[in-house]
Amino acid sequence: MDDPAATSRLTPGRSCVACRRRKIRCDRDQPCSYCTKLHLQCVYPGPDQVGKKQPETQLLSRLERIETSLLRLESRIPNVPTPEIPESTRPDPFSHQGTPSGTQLTANSTTGRLVSEQGHTRYVTSSFWADLDEADKDEAAAPNNPSLVTESSPARPARSQQKYGPIFGSTIHLAELVQLHPTQNHVFSLWQVFLENVDPVLKMVHVPVTQRQILRASQNLAQIPSAFESLMFSIYYSAVASIQCSASCRKLFQEERQTLLDRYELGVGQALSKADFMSSPDVTSLQALTMYLVCARHSANKTYLFSMTGLLIRSAMKLGLHRDPVALGISPFLAEMRRRLWWHIVILDVRTAEDNDMDPLLCEHMFDTKFPANVNDADLDINMTEPVSAIRQRTEMTYTLTRFEGSYAARKLVFSSKFNKDNGYPNLSLPQKNDFIEALLTDLEEKYLRYCDRKIPICFLTVTSIRMVLAKVKLTICHPARDGLTGLTGARLRDLVQSSIEIIEYAHTLRTSDKYSRWVWLFQKYIEWDAVAFLLHCLGSAAVPDLVERAWNAVDTFFKAWEGHVPEGERRWGRLLNLRSKAAAKQSPESMTTSHVGPSTTTAAVHCSQNEDPTASTLTSMSRTADPQNVSMAGAQCIMPTSQASLPQVFDPNIDVEYGEWNFDNVSYIMQEAPSWDMELDEYSFNSWM
Repeated sequence: MDDPAATSRLTPGRSCVACRRRKIRCDRDQPCSYCTKLHLQCVYPGPDQVGKKQPETQLLSRLERIETSLLRLESRIPNVPTPEIPESTRPDPFSHQGTPSGTQLTANSTTGRLVSEQGHTRYVTSSFWADLDEADKDEAAAPNNPSLVTESSPARPARSQQKYGPIFGSTIHLAELVQLHPTQNHVFSLWQVFLENVDPVLKMVHVPVTQRQILRASQNLAQIPSAFESLMFSIYYSAVASIQCSASCRKLFQEERQTLLDRYELGVGQALSKADFMSSPDVTSLQALTMYLVCARHSANKTYLFSMTGLLIRSAMKLGLHRDPVALGISPFLAEMRRRLWWHIVILDVRTAEDNDMDPLLCEHMFDTKFPANVNDADLDINMTEPVSAIRQRTEMTYTLTRFEGSYAARKLVFSSKFNKDNGYPNLSLPQKNDFIEALLTDLEEKYLRYCDRKIPICFLTVTSIRMVLAKVKLTICHPARDGLTGLTGARLRDLVQSSIEIIEYAHTLRTSDKYSRWVWLFQKYIEWDAVAFLLHCLGSAAVPDLVERAWNAVDTFFKAWEGHVPEGERRWGRLLNLRSKAAAKQSPESMTTSHVGPSTTTAAVHCSQNEDPTASTLTSMSRTADPQNVSMAGAQCIMPTSQASLPQVFDPNIDVEYGEWNFDNVSYIMQEAPSWDMELDEYSFNSWM
């Protein structure tokens, strides 16, 4: 007979480890039936291996930290001091350029902030969890602290850098990326073309800093940081895109223009993929993507651009570009660069929405970033500690700022009523909208245009382009094609006819004059469909008899310029041809003797209005018999850049300088004295830094 005492000693008092882990009933045999069934080693815990509870002191310590964080958050709400934000350049929504008052955010917990994570900067709005993270970091930094277990984010697994390649339609192996760069001499030539053709109308980068980086990078293309490499390819791409004549490309770079565009577009996409810009965006990579999208509007699919703009907006918000940098405690230099980039994104959103007959993605309540300052690059220093003050004179930013403010104001007028309601824009009558436009023009004249000497090409471009934009807005808000002409007064109808004529005349001047040929690329996408259709409708009804001849001259100019250059399958071209035939058929024999119906062989000039500024007399000098090849949207004449890679001595690449990194988010730049940026320009060239 078995000894009961021996049996008691052999029967464990607790479940085996395997059964306890599975939370099942253990029969406490040795081995138990569960371990026997699964062929497991049956192990029972010893009598001293009792589960230890966490000491109360550790639990109390964690509770105390959480309470401290909550008190800190609570104390912010009633009386936290907010930094003074300079007077916004975007007033209330009922002024000609305002935003809803509800979007004026302060630097409290509703604004969010920038946090650094794994070497990257991102924007967060959840202050509670951000504060807990800070408390954890503080406690983790304390030596010999066993009470806190820090769960560090797992390192991102190495991913194929091809992940985002299909977005740009490319599958090239990244090892070949360095082969897509031009030669060192061509790098300098492309940079020079960029300075002359792109930077004056697309002020996005800080030229002295970027030039210094390009000089450094060109000496070792294999060691360029990925984000800056993508910016370099965008600069190459934009420079080539701005050269409208293939012969110029062959002479400068010994290759066809389209070949270069394809190569550098591929480089942009692959460099962005290499930089992992979708998961870890930074200011530099977003500069590259924005510049590429702006310059690709002339050739890329409009739906693709619209989709990519949405991606760009999300990435920009991830960096907090939609919040004014003053509220985020960013240095004045970086603040200006972020403002420039954000507003280029806002305007790209407007442009791609127009191209796709959609409303913009961005609404007023989504951002509060102010316009960048009207200053030259030389006024911005990387080590500056005080915000720069806007200059009441012509600067390198003047054209860009008029474009920003004009397009931003157009948001309030040309999109759907739902978009207006969602943004808190007032519901304006037609007379109020026209007053709005006049107020905008007056404000722009006061701030920028009165400092422009129209004998200087970039100044003429500034004045002419904003007038062209506002004339287009006037035509759009009246919807004459939808509502007809019956609801318009004689004065309003005459104003619209004159605005339509000016749109065509201004566009023709900018496209055909050698003075402005270097900037034609910016207007290449714009075709004056609405203006021509409205003029033909008015000509068919003889609505404004005294402007008939000038209107026909403008229409003739349009058809001669675009014939043979309209995209294949463009339905609007066929509709305009039908409208022209109808308008010609309705002309009386008397008017036919003084008017030119269809493409004319006469040499009548495109007329300017009687009250046009005399300095804009170039409008009257354009013959309507110009060779269509020279009037085409492929560019005026082949104009070579004024110089090739003539870099100033002050940027000697051999100077031994201890550089920082390349990323605007993380890095302090070290640069030597910048060159003079005096804007003493002659009538025929614009070299802002030579």
